[in-house]
Amino acid sequence: MKISFKKTIFISFFLVFFVLAPFVPLSFSDAITRARQKPATASPWFPPPVTEPYFTGNWGGMRDKLADGGVTVTSSYVADFQGNPSGGHVQGVGYNHSWGLDINYDLEKLVGWKGLQFHVSGLWRNGVNLSQKKIGNVFTVTSIYGSEELKFYGLYFDQALFDDKVHFRIGRISPGDDFAADPIYWIYMQNSIDGNPVSLPVNLPFITYPTAIWGMRARIEYSDLFYSTHGIYIADPRVGRDSAHGLDFSMRLQRGFGTAHEIAFTPNYAKGSEGMPGHYKAGVYYHSGVTREFLYDRNGNSHVISGLDPAKHVGNYNFYCHADQMIYREGGPGSDQGLTVFAVATFGPESLNQYPFFADGGIFYKGPIPGRDDDIAAFGTAYGIFSRDRRRVQADVRDITGGSTQDPQEYELVLELTYRAVILPYFYIQPDFQYIIHPGGTGNYPNATVVGFRVGVTF
Repeated sequence: MKISFKKTIFISFFLVFFVLAPFVPLSFSDAITRARQKPATASPWFPPPVTEPYFTGNWGGMRDKLADGGVTVTSSYVADFQGNPSGGHVQGVGYNHSWGLDINYDLEKLVGWKGLQFHVSGLWRNGVNLSQKKIGNVFTVTSIYGSEELKFYGLYFDQALFDDKVHFRIGRISPGDDFAADPIYWIYMQNSIDGNPVSLPVNLPFITYPTAIWGMRARIEYSDLFYSTHGIYIADPRVGRDSAHGLDFSMRLQRGFGTAHEIAFTPNYAKGSEGMPGHYKAGVYYHSGVTREFLYDRNGNSHVISGLDPAKHVGNYNFYCHADQMIYREGGPGSDQGLTVFAVATFGPESLNQYPFFADGGIFYKGPIPGRDDDIAAFGTAYGIFSRDRRRVQADVRDITGGSTQDPQEYELVLELTYRAVILPYFYIQPDFQYIIHPGGTGNYPNATVVGFRVGVTF
């Protein structure tokens, strides 16, 4: 069922502010921007600052009672408003929203099973793809576009073992929640940075939110400095189709499986560490299914020219690495205010991957203005190079058709400048500016300017 733009906005805000607010406890999961306001000195002229993290409060103590009993209900609502006043193939505006609901059951409190949790979640999204409709670029300008529907998401058990040194998870989960992921990415609106490096889900059946698949993973903490994560998944991307609403629970083993491995080094994250924290990790994701090469047929010639099918290839993989480091800190040990830099890169074979090389990175400052300790000012960039084999195929097609198709795709580059202002512990607004260079990888469209803002509410 199609819903008009105006109706979407009206329904979204009506549900959030007038229907859900009195009944649904929301807890915004972004650990970096969660409000931690310091109580101010009481004054007869100014009311004390709001420190309650939820718009609906504690429900007269009911929220704490539910948590003490083992049931935690959390959710988030985010909406993006954007437009491209210049560049792209046509000017326009776009709106997207994403509302998620999560319920966690602590089975140790509920039934006495030590260290066991059960989790279930879902979401509702709606909106338009401004990049596709107006700009013509490949790095979508909003991270909350995709699966515009009511959708079931996670369903899993999580078992903690050996004094919480090992966490084993099994059920309907997403590789993108545990691999090539970091809370730093959540600061940004640009989809190529936020969530996961966009090259992985484009190159492979590397499933990311808002789609979950059958799988299991284990995270092992060896010390305060090192941990590793390992997972195996039935990586069939068809389970994420909109018509299934997240309820396709079938296991198509013939489609192949995905396996992921990641190792991380985390200096100065341990309690009491005096140095500035950093996070360094590297990983690999492999998919065992059959894929087709971009360029060659089974005889080693261009399939566009020979007319034969592209050669089959069993298995595909990408390597990735991530590094972030705080380089300036306000306050003493344990403070998260200050300046942090980060960088990410992914690599894969030219013959099978749309982006054989992709990189993103940036710099952000938490608490940039005195008295606004929870705000974040950030700059980010993303750069993707298209496969040379893929470019050659596009060139062959263009030559054969007499230039009736687009030019070969070379690269796309995105710059983003954003500021997340925490107005209240449960509400933020985030003005955002993006500049898209070489849209679509071809340069057939002018470079695009994108302006907009994001709002988030915690009830």
